[in-house]
Amino acid sequence: MDPHNFQTSINSNDYFNGGAIELQLPQQLNNHPIQPGPRSYKSRKYRPCDFCRARQVRCSISSAPPCQLCISHGRSCTFVDRPKKKRRPNLAASNGDQSSGSTTSTPTAPLQQYDVSAAQLSPSFISQYSEHSFQSLTGHDVLTESTSSPDQQILVQDGSPIYNLDPYLNMMQSTRIRPLDAQHSTKSARFVGEMGESNPYLLRHYRYNENDECTISKLTYRRIKKSSTQNSFSTQKGEPPVVFMLADDSFAQKGEPRIDDDVLSKAESDLRGMFTDQEALRLIGLFFRFVYPYFPILSKSQVFQSPGVLSPAILHTLPFSLLSAIYATALPFMLYDDFLATTLIHSPPTSHELFRLSWFFIQQELHIPRLATVQACLLLLQRAPTNRYTTDTPWKTSLVGWTVSLAQILGLMKECSDWSSIPVWEMNLRKRLWYGVFVMDKWASLGAGMPSHIHADDFDVLPLEDNDLEASTPDSNQPITESEPDSEHFRLLAELTAILSDIVDSYYTVRATQRTSKDFSLSLELARPIRTRLKAWNDSLPPSMSLRQTERLDSRGLAQLSGNPSLSLAYIIATMTLFRALLRPLENLTSVEEDATIGSRLAVRAGARECAKEVVEFVENLGRGALDAFWHSWSRANFAIASSFLMQLLVTSENETESAEIHELVTRWRWAMRIGSGNTGNGLMSLGLLRLDGLLLKNGGTEVGV
Repeated sequence: MDPHNFQTSINSNDYFNGGAIELQLPQQLNNHPIQPGPRSYKSRKYRPCDFCRARQVRCSISSAPPCQLCISHGRSCTFVDRPKKKRRPNLAASNGDQSSGSTTSTPTAPLQQYDVSAAQLSPSFISQYSEHSFQSLTGHDVLTESTSSPDQQILVQDGSPIYNLDPYLNMMQSTRIRPLDAQHSTKSARFVGEMGESNPYLLRHYRYNENDECTISKLTYRRIKKSSTQNSFSTQKGEPPVVFMLADDSFAQKGEPRIDDDVLSKAESDLRGMFTDQEALRLIGLFFRFVYPYFPILSKSQVFQSPGVLSPAILHTLPFSLLSAIYATALPFMLYDDFLATTLIHSPPTSHELFRLSWFFIQQELHIPRLATVQACLLLLQRAPTNRYTTDTPWKTSLVGWTVSLAQILGLMKECSDWSSIPVWEMNLRKRLWYGVFVMDKWASLGAGMPSHIHADDFDVLPLEDNDLEASTPDSNQPITESEPDSEHFRLLAELTAILSDIVDSYYTVRATQRTSKDFSLSLELARPIRTRLKAWNDSLPPSMSLRQTERLDSRGLAQLSGNPSLSLAYIIATMTLFRALLRPLENLTSVEEDATIGSRLAVRAGARECAKEVVEFVENLGRGALDAFWHSWSRANFAIASSFLMQLLVTSENETESAEIHELVTRWRWAMRIGSGNTGNGLMSLGLLRLDGLLLKNGGTEVGV
């Protein structure tokens, strides 16, 4: 058994298991002596393949190539590249500070000398030490991999020798905190729901090893412990068990439909040939500068090697589906990078071509989905339209449903802030990803006029808080964060979307429409608490994100790109959606009801006119810094919704005074959209302008406009 590999469960005679459904008491390790010194020599036969070496992962070959990773990625398993030479660390530096190239150092607790026997390496022995103490041993200044004689010892800071315990230190770290979604893993984690053939209430009674895993019929399950029930998982009462099935990628090797390996390899080669490494990293940098602040569905800690400095390794570790989607999303901003503006400007790949590649790779990943698959789908849903004058095809609505389903398969709908066995960065990412799916589902469904795929009873994720969002990179001199706004945008968007969801549930489901479309009193009653929540949300906005914000300028007086106006538009449209529901029953009132509700009717129409005025002024005040910034994809439909709302008010005007007021608003709206549609290259307002022109022509109102 490989001492580094604790992924597979072992039988009851080995280290960690003691029976089928018995009390879970850790067993001591068998008395296997530990060999000091360097790891054993591996012959060429057991060296990693080229793909595993490039990704720096364990190359698992059962009997003959290909290895498991190459199988899961549909790649040929080759052994052509030579291993890179490793620089031998300086042992003399272990008594001093860390080298300048290392991360921030932390003082290491002094270690006592022990006679290291197998019995002392039992789980109870290892648990006596904090995770911090063992993590500190893995730095180059403390513990190094010996390459000389077997009996060479390693010095720690206090000068006492210890033997290389790397396999056991890895075991210690892995038994406490391990990501569910490791980039190099050949297993995908799928949430085990309370229905279906895998029963989590039954799985809670099985024996789990020190990795919190058990294997049943070649399927591995991992239980998730919560901080409040760390030591009583199998007996905790009332709390539904959280279990994930770790499905080996090789199980999906014959999954259909799938893409032929040669076709997949050609697509990978095409993507690699589109950009040099420098161009690719700069595009990713543009993504984090102009898109990520408003849609933070990636993890900075897994992408940046230091503040403002991207890790070149991500070009090899991120899947092609996500890489191509990031490139495509960032490509419209290449003019804001001096290097890309000169190298790519003449013949850049099109965003459509890159998004097409992303969807191609996503289809292959659907059999073995990971968090990156959801991330790629979300970016694919944020793409600009292929035709700026038409609505999206039903494919987009279908992809929204697909993305929601993937999020549920990965367990993103579960609150994870108290899961004690996954790292904090993954907790935060899972939460942000869920709300990325949530806001995409709600706003895309609103624009398409289709039911939402997410219901309030189907998730328990708590609202986003500041600590769920990654802070801005502290180095303000780095150009990658030069104009990064507050991270509050996404949190506020999620809060607003929750209000929109309640509006839709109250008025726009099939049964809610039947109840409210003819009942003005009920509609008013349901609207009061929602109006209060909308006002409270608007009042909570920081000054830099207020509805009537002025254009942001940098220190040179130049306009900065700001994606916050898409949030302002979303607030107006949410309010408009509420008034749109309140206007419906007004057309069904009897004469008696009209007299009885005259005050309420006038108040609703006055509020609707105020909302229309607000959206017109909003568009009139948009500057170039706002129009050329990142806009959420549903903003395009929001402009069209506003056009429809203005026309509804115009054709239902109750008197000449109201008609003249709305007529003026429609004229201003039309002109503002013509200017906005001409100045921006993403076709934000083209659909709304087309809808307005068509409705005016149909209504005989071609005289409206200038």
